[in-house]
Amino acid sequence: MNREQITIAIQQWVKTHRTEAIELARSLVQINSVNHPPTGNEAEYQRFFADWMVSEAAEVDIYELSEVPGLQEHPAYMASRQYDNRPNVVGRFFGANTGPSLLFSGHADTVYEGNEPWTYPPFSGQTADGKMYGRGAYDMKGGMAAALMAVKCLKNLSIPIAGNVYIESVVDEEHGGANGTLAGRLRGPNPDMAIIPEPSNMKLYPAHLGGGIWKATFIGKSGIGFAGEELISALEATVEFANLLKTYDRHRKEHLAVPAWWQDSRKAEVTLLTIFSGDVTRELQEKLPASGELNFWIEGYPGMTGEEIINDLWNFYDAQLSKYPHLQKCKPLIRPLIRYLSASEMKLDAKGTTFIRTVAESCEKVLDFSPASPVGSPFACDGFMFNLYSHTPALVLGPCGGNAHAADEFLDLNSYEQLIQWYAQIIVDWCGVLEVEGELL
Repeated sequence: MNREQITIAIQQWVKTHRTEAIELARSLVQINSVNHPPTGNEAEYQRFFADWMVSEAAEVDIYELSEVPGLQEHPAYMASRQYDNRPNVVGRFFGANTGPSLLFSGHADTVYEGNEPWTYPPFSGQTADGKMYGRGAYDMKGGMAAALMAVKCLKNLSIPIAGNVYIESVVDEEHGGANGTLAGRLRGPNPDMAIIPEPSNMKLYPAHLGGGIWKATFIGKSGIGFAGEELISALEATVEFANLLKTYDRHRKEHLAVPAWWQDSRKAEVTLLTIFSGDVTRELQEKLPASGELNFWIEGYPGMTGEEIINDLWNFYDAQLSKYPHLQKCKPLIRPLIRYLSASEMKLDAKGTTFIRTVAESCEKVLDFSPASPVGSPFACDGFMFNLYSHTPALVLGPCGGNAHAADEFLDLNSYEQLIQWYAQIIVDWCGVLEVEGELL
């Protein structure tokens, strides 16, 4: 086959194997792999993932994070997690070593299913109206299933891929993790390029936001002032701080320098997550609450650190304090709840630029449309472990869907089918094909 025939064969194979592809994604969604920091439930999923790759003749490496030398000593390691029976898995396919190499890297864990009602059970993988529902269907089991099916497509078509192709499933990415991704970079492989199948809605994200979660704690003076005692409402201080954070969000959007990647994308935000005050186990509060807690998320751009962000918040706090009388009496104590997930971007040298161009051209070939111009992602992810701590740049590219981290999370099945074709074409165009019986493919 020549290159044009390969593209046609990829299109036909994926359409013929649509049912198989849906069943694979469903199988992944049906495995509960919820992350419960500091532990996680990824073991069964990882065994399934490894067994599937072995069945497709991959060379598979299954390893515990404790086996990775230097992991716990690494400056990017977060020490608050436990990793017993939470292995990483990576498989190598093709392996001719004569062309550029490529890694698909995704996380096995999901956030928990929540307590909101679902239309379909969260681990059912049920389909309706062109969508597959389930926790992790969109973030990011659909993207990982697409990578597996893309490799199977090329194997079934007997396309002799020149470069090594790897598929890696890591543990503990959600909730500020990424130690699994760091372990993968220390142990390897570290190929020429990586694709992270996070749900990008078929857009190219060469850069991603960073972010962190912090807790603000308030201690006031409780009671009822029958004898003229001066009381301090921790609840009022918590509410004022929430309003200050909203003002800080507007201030950052007006004054923070925005890198080019995000000029036409969503800007870094400040988000309120939870507010608690007083004894939340009691329906009736008979006194002024003495305590308050507020969890919040702040995003940043490449080059920013969590320490710099909080220092900037404190400077804004001091400048605005005169407007908030309760905060003047009840100053918050702020501490991080997770690591700060650094924002990062691919190095756009000759190799990086060529890869992005190749990915875009692959889309045009196999899907007959041009992808949108690359932009920065509107979310944080583990891409920084590649871009900052390895020699492998990472591009975020994944399927369409919706309701990530919420009830009725879903994968758009048409985009899933398209993504399998796109991934397969990327492998052909980036990794190359071997000369067979004198014919250069």
